[in-house]
Amino acid sequence: MFSDLIKVVELIQSAISGVLKFQTEAERKEAALGLLKTYFLLKDCVDEGEQLILSAGENPIERIAALTPDEAIETLTKWDFVIRKQGMRLYELQGYIYGQDHLAVIDPELQEKLDDIIGSKMDRAVSLHGIGAALYFRNIFPVANTNEERARYVAIMAGEEGDLLNMNKVKSEITSLREALNRYRMVVDKLLTSNELITLSKEARKVTLLQEAENEA
Repeated sequence: MFSDLIKVVELIQSAISGVLKFQTEAERKEAALGLLKTYFLLKDCVDEGEQLILSAGENPIERIAALTPDEAIETLTKWDFVIRKQGMRLYELQGYIYGQDHLAVIDPELQEKLDDIIGSKMDRAVSLHGIGAALYFRNIFPVANTNEERARYVAIMAGEEGDLLNMNKVKSEITSLREALNRYRMVVDKLLTSNELITLSKEARKVTLLQEAENEA
């Protein structure tokens, strides 16, 4: 998941500077708001995704099996909570990305490039589209999975094809994604005055913040 999100960030960032060419202030602010919403969703994905991976370790199934029944239930409940939110974020993220028509005007090939990364029209075993769908439907249609099946969703979220996590690779991807997000945010910030940045950031954060009550099982 994280490696594909890096590509998404870098691709959108390459088109952001063209937003400055918008003729009206309203258009520029609307475009910046959409970019900020995308930023916060991505940041939440990497922040909670990293916490989940550090908690689960290389072998989430083995980690759960080593716990007492009560500890396993408590840990899986916490993991499930994060996984549900990750599914919702990826679902919302696709909507924000594809809804930014101004970027497609700036880069006519952007949609096709994003489709290649997200994988909605490809037969990749692991893609952002596939991961997002798996996590989202886990949230919408919860089923009474075994502990092993529930733990396996950690690897799915990380974009692994098997049950084990390559911790060195995933940690490297997370670091690279954070760096890409910092560059992305710096470019977006240049579109706005200080007052606009504060106002639009608050609005974007409010919209993208998933309240705990809305995500309880």
